Amino acid sequence: MFLKKIFFIFILTFFISSCAAVSEKAAKKADKENAYLSTFLSKPSFNLSQTFGKPTQILTENNQTVHVYEIKGKVFDCQRKFTIDNKNIVTGFVSTCWD
Repeated sequence: MFLKKIFFIFILTFFISSCAAVSEKAAKKADKENAYLSTFLSKPSFNLSQTFGKPTQILTENNQTVHVYEIKGKVFDCQRKFTIDNKNIVTGFVSTCWD
């Protein structure tokens, strides 16, 4: 019984530390993605087309245009959405991509 408790504590500790490591790596990749996409803020939307090509979708929300870029990944698919004001300037973004 004592060995089962020790084994359980060992396994639990291993899983907790593994989850923390994965979470830390994901946060670093998300930070890198956000830093990269921030370079497009306050710039003409033309820069998006030069870098990412034609958007997968173009939506209109709250008097702003949203360019959606869907990226097919090896492990999972992701999206980058950029909001563009009426002067064709990038004003914001949301991304589910990590690289």
